[in-house]
Amino acid sequence: MSLSRPDPQPLGDFQPSDRWSTQVNSIFYGMLGPEIHKHFQTYVSQDHRLAHAVAENYFEQARKRPGETLFVQEWGVGNGNLAACFLSRLQELDSEGRVYPRTHYILCDYSLEILKGVRANARLQTHAGRYSTVLVPAEKLECFRPQSTFLAVSNEIWDDQATKVLLKQGDSLFEEYLQPKLDPAQVPIEFAEFIKLFNDENLEELKKLPPFLAAVVWEHDFQRVDVDDWPFGEIIKNHIAEAAEGIPIPVNLGAYQTLERALTLLDPDGAGYTGFDYGMFSLTELNTPSRPYFNLYGGQYTFMVNFDLLQRVGKSIGFSGTAKQPQHDYVAKSLGQRAISVLELVQAHPKVSEMAPWDVDLLMLQTLQALNGTYKSPYKNPFQYPALPGTPKKQRKQIKKLVESLSPYGVPDTVAYVSESEIFSGGKQLSRLGYREKDLRKALNGPPPPIAFSCINFC
Repeated sequence: MSLSRPDPQPLGDFQPSDRWSTQVNSIFYGMLGPEIHKHFQTYVSQDHRLAHAVAENYFEQARKRPGETLFVQEWGVGNGNLAACFLSRLQELDSEGRVYPRTHYILCDYSLEILKGVRANARLQTHAGRYSTVLVPAEKLECFRPQSTFLAVSNEIWDDQATKVLLKQGDSLFEEYLQPKLDPAQVPIEFAEFIKLFNDENLEELKKLPPFLAAVVWEHDFQRVDVDDWPFGEIIKNHIAEAAEGIPIPVNLGAYQTLERALTLLDPDGAGYTGFDYGMFSLTELNTPSRPYFNLYGGQYTFMVNFDLLQRVGKSIGFSGTAKQPQHDYVAKSLGQRAISVLELVQAHPKVSEMAPWDVDLLMLQTLQALNGTYKSPYKNPFQYPALPGTPKKQRKQIKKLVESLSPYGVPDTVAYVSESEIFSGGKQLSRLGYREKDLRKALNGPPPPIAFSCINFC
């Protein structure tokens, strides 16, 4: 018996990378809504420490302002946890009631499904009257008054916004083009009909189909280009002149549009715009050979952020201050000590590379159990950790038992920050799992990888 092989067919012509990636991401968020968190987690999906650090910085600046209403805007709102933890920490800090009662938090997103999920967030609902939601893309915020926003914040939106990719060869620049393809067998309707629904971004009809985005295959090509007529073309050329040859360089045009809108919306005496994302911190990381420049999550196509070029563009459009730092350092300042994610800690285990995937899952849960001896969250988060497909029955039972034993006030997520003291206070338990002290110190003190989480404040 012969088995039919996948035969992916084009969903359209080759187009510049920003054209196709933004369309696919729009479909991804529009169809899945809150379900996106089954495909990936961010540092604010369940954890509170990044949100608390933002709230502490905001409070220190807001308390110096007179008694008018102060507006905070979040662009790209995830599941609402960042807003909820921000407001809870602000309320806790504001013992005299001078800042929290006059703070209004506006959650902005272009996906109605995402906003529906946010409105159902029970933790956020405890701050009724202190927040509102608005359906609007981050690049198109004309509905708000100029200079009306005291603080703007975003987490992992720049990587989803329109991004072009350039590659330098000698004196020539080449732009990346993409073409999405799909095996017609993945959809239960005529393929021509599906192509029309896909290109029209007909979310209501696409939602009725079995999941298909993860099956999209991407073809890549590079075509020679002149960037003189691009936005910030001269800045881009100067930046590319310092880049290594033959390495794809992301040019996050959508993020630059967001910066332009931020400059208009921000109170010149406010706290500015703080953005968190994943990418190359400086030219050193940008020029690292073989580093990735895009990711796929369940069909979502996201580009890494070129922080060096982003900072240059921010200065060129009029921001007087652009402070850039690793995201871990931003959180560490709030905690008063170094911090890493649990995932990074597990990756430092000397045997992790030799383990089967389900044994890595067991190690992760055992590590969480050890850390929970000293880690105490101010929020209740029942821990969820489904076993991977293909996990043997024995390990599946072990995983289920460990998940049920974890405290709801323990480390809330594998993508959550734990501090140096929490790690070493659980040193004996971690040692029993095979961690050596040098592994723990290397995880805390090692240099950041070429692709890492960073943040910039524009003011």
